[in-house]
Amino acid sequence: MNKLYKFIIGFIISFAGLWYAFQGVDLQQIKIHLVRTDITYLILSMVVMVSSVMVRAMRWKLILIPLHTFKLKPLYKSTMIGYFGNGVLPFRLGELLRAYAISRSNSISSSAAFGTILLERLLDLIGLAVLMAIVAFLSPLMEWSGNILFGLIIFTVCGFIFVFWLGKSHSKFHEIVVHWKLFEKKSGQTVLRIINNILKGLTSIRKTKHTGGLIFYTITLWFMYFVCTYLIVLATQIDISWIGACIILIATTLAISIPSAPGYVGTYHAAAVYVLVNILHAGVAESQAFSVLIHAIGYIPLVIIGFVYFLQSSIHFKEIKSVKVPS
Repeated sequence: MNKLYKFIIGFIISFAGLWYAFQGVDLQQIKIHLVRTDITYLILSMVVMVSSVMVRAMRWKLILIPLHTFKLKPLYKSTMIGYFGNGVLPFRLGELLRAYAISRSNSISSSAAFGTILLERLLDLIGLAVLMAIVAFLSPLMEWSGNILFGLIIFTVCGFIFVFWLGKSHSKFHEIVVHWKLFEKKSGQTVLRIINNILKGLTSIRKTKHTGGLIFYTITLWFMYFVCTYLIVLATQIDISWIGACIILIATTLAISIPSAPGYVGTYHAAAVYVLVNILHAGVAESQAFSVLIHAIGYIPLVIIGFVYFLQSSIHFKEIKSVKVPS
């Protein structure tokens, strides 16, 4: 029932986002802007976006080394499967799908893999905070982001402090809670084992010898996301600077953290249109056309490729339902 409420709320938020982004839409004007789009820049943006998944897989490989050494190909496939899942399933089940896909190698449990994915998202937040700080320093247009930036920095710093604290103390934590009545039954022991595996994956960064590599791949990822965004700016011929492209990237990234329908439909479009119209003073129709294109570039190729890998993996959705990861 709780998931049903979340599902309904997500669709309501997506509908509200679509309404905001496309209220008073002039389909003829949008068509004109879409026809004027430079296909070459769109294709380049698509290539960069697909290539970024390889970089993400390379970073994930470094995160996983303290737990198990994987070849790059299965990590790339699993990451693509995760994008497919996020694109078509509610509740961000793509992350769980990704963890389950790599766990089928029998080299790591799905819960431990899920813990490394949580760690990966924390690294993404650091990259976002750094990007926001740079843009805020360079542009007065980012004055609105002060409280968000401050909150993001506090959250990421506290997150890493918590991770390192867990790395030192979660074994003691297990010794304490294992005797609780809650975990005495077989089902409780199963939950405790899952929690320990997640913590093992989440705290794997304490044992890494590749801190430099993790920083390098995180910077590379955000640079590639910026390039994707700026190429679409060039494709649509919207008159904004590279700083403006950075602000769009920041806003749309923040938007996908809001609960919504699968594929971030609505929230993503609303963020792009809001920034373009209200902050960068672009036209409404060209902003709406831009929001359609930038969402499509980050959605369609990844979902298609992920779907192909999903079919090759022979994973069934009913298998995912049986994977037990605490929410």
